[in-house]
Amino acid sequence: MQQRFRTSVAPMLDVTDPCFLRLLRLISPFGKHQLWTEMMHANMFSRGQQHHDRIKVAYHVPVRELRDFADGIVVQLGASQADDAYAAVHALASLGVQHVNLNCGCPSRSVQMGAFGATLMKTPDKTAQIVQAMARAAKEAGGGVAVSVKCRIGIDEDESLGFLERFVSAVTDGGAAVDVVVHARRAWLAGLSPKENRTAPPLNHTRVYEVAAKFPHVRVALNGGIDSVEAVARHLETPAISSVMMGRKIREDPWFLALLDHHIYGVPECEIPGRAHVLGQYLAFADDMHSDVGVRYSVLARPLYAFFSGRKGRAMRAHMNRLIGQTKGQEASGYAVPFSQIVREAEAAAQAEYVERQARAGVMGTKDGGQPEAAAAAAQG
Repeated sequence: MQQRFRTSVAPMLDVTDPCFLRLLRLISPFGKHQLWTEMMHANMFSRGQQHHDRIKVAYHVPVRELRDFADGIVVQLGASQADDAYAAVHALASLGVQHVNLNCGCPSRSVQMGAFGATLMKTPDKTAQIVQAMARAAKEAGGGVAVSVKCRIGIDEDESLGFLERFVSAVTDGGAAVDVVVHARRAWLAGLSPKENRTAPPLNHTRVYEVAAKFPHVRVALNGGIDSVEAVARHLETPAISSVMMGRKIREDPWFLALLDHHIYGVPECEIPGRAHVLGQYLAFADDMHSDVGVRYSVLARPLYAFFSGRKGRAMRAHMNRLIGQTKGQEASGYAVPFSQIVREAEAAAQAEYVERQARAGVMGTKDGGQPEAAAAAAQG
C-alpha cells in the first residue's frame, strides 16, 4: 500500500462497489483514505476476459476513481492458481489499476470450495507462488502496480505468533516489496458463517503488533474492530503499524470518514462537504452510470442506505425501494426515469410523512392540555 495512506476502507462484498466508493470520495474529497474494492475472482479476468467488457467492468472496477485517484484504489483478488493471478494483474494494469491485493482471509464456504481466501494461510508456500506471480506481472506492466496480501491472525485453533510469522515470512520473502494487512481475528473455517467470523472470534490486536515488530521491513496494516476516532489515533501511534483499516464502521456510517478528515488529518470543519452537496453530486454520477452502462437502480441505491439515518432515513429508504419496485418493468424495457428523480420523489414523500407526524404530535400535545412543540418554543422565546 502507498505509504501516504494511514487509513483505509476494507473490501466488503456487496458494499464497496464502484458506486459506494464514489460516494465515499464525495464525502471525503481530500484523498486521505485508501479505498478497496470488493473481492473479485481472478478468473473474471484470466478466463472471463471481463476487462474487455465495459459494462461488466463498470459493476466491479471503480473506473471513475482511477482517473484521478488511481494510487488510492486497491482491487482485491481471490485466486487459487498463480497463472490466474498473473493474468488478472496484467488485465487490471491495462485498466489503470495501481494496487492489487490477494485475499487470504475470507472464510466463506464457497470460497473454501474454490481453494482461495483464508484457506491459503494453510499453504504458505503455494500462496507465496501466487504472490510472486502477481509481483512478476506487476513488474512486467511497468512497475507501477503494488502488490499486497490481506490475511487473518490465524486459522481455526491456531492463532499463535509462530503460525502468523511463517505465513508473513513466506509471502514477503520473494524479493518483491509486498505489504500485509492483518485482520486481528482468526478465521474459523467450520462452524461459523462469514458474518459470525467478523465478530465472534475475539480480537487480538496485540498479535498484529507482534508480527509487525518481527518484520520491520514490511508495512503492516491493522484491521478489525476499529470503530472510533480515538481507536484510530491510538493504533496509529503504534510505531510498528503503518496504517489502520475500517470496514463495518464505514458501511454503517460513511460520514465517519469526514470525522477522520477533521480529527486525524486536520481538515477544517468548514471544508467538509455538506450532505445536500454530496447527495447532489452522487445523483449526477448515478444518472450517468444508469444511462451510460445501464447500472441497475438497486445497485445505485445501495450506497444511500447508510447515507440516510434515523426515522426519516428509514422512511426515505422505504419509499426509494417502493419506487424502484414500481419501475422494474420500465427499466427492463429500456425506458426508465433518471435515478435522481426516484430519490428526489422518495425524499419528498419522506419529508411529507415527517411533517404529518410532527403535526399529529402537535395536535396530541394540545389535546393533552399541553402546547404543540413549535408553540411551546415560541412561548419560551
